[in-house]
Amino acid sequence: MAVYRRRRIAAVVGGVLVLAVIVLAVFAQAASGTSRGAVPVDPGNAAPDTVVAEAAGVSLSTPIRPGDLTGLGYHPEGESLLPMEPRGKNLSLNPLLRLFVGESTPEGLRFYVMDGAGRKGPDTGALDAGAPAGAPVYSPVTGTIVSIRPDPMVEGANVVEIQPKANPDVRVAVSLVESEGSEAGVKSPVTAGMTRIGSVADSAKVLDPQLSSYTGDAGNHVTVSVFPES
Repeated sequence: MAVYRRRRIAAVVGGVLVLAVIVLAVFAQAASGTSRGAVPVDPGNAAPDTVVAEAAGVSLSTPIRPGDLTGLGYHPEGESLLPMEPRGKNLSLNPLLRLFVGESTPEGLRFYVMDGAGRKGPDTGALDAGAPAGAPVYSPVTGTIVSIRPDPMVEGANVVEIQPKANPDVRVAVSLVESEGSEAGVKSPVTAGMTRIGSVADSAKVLDPQLSSYTGDAGNHVTVSVFPES
């Protein structure tokens, strides 16, 4: 009996060791997809109007062309903003859970839900779309520009507000945009992913962009948000 007992114990111990090795391998594989500077999209499979999120019945396309994107990071930015529903793989999830989620879009979209840093509002209320300073910025929705106003965060940058055709009762704002020389102005019709509304401002000169912690570069970006018409 003692011999059989020892064999059972050895089998259990062996099974536990094998399971531990498998779990460690799983974590290592999953963690490899969350390294700083992870590619946010596969440019070879992503169209200029690739939808990155939805909010209030409005599909939001990337404001940055896929080849220029350095990162996608969601964060709170006020209680008046509507939450977005991101598309793609959430790199901020627990590594083991993220492994089973897998790649959920043909474009290979990957995003972060960044630390709230004490800000109020929904965790996905604002989207930072990273790109080098000077990169072209395109309208994330089809609709009409209703306002272009100075951005209080960066001198020389603007906030472009758009009334989306899909839901005229909300507004889509794109901030940290340099509008000089843009082909679109107030009352101009815009098409998602096609109409250029400006360029990425060099906000890293005066700010410490949170996105830089995830992309590994300066962190320059534009911020997209959706809010009800007041």
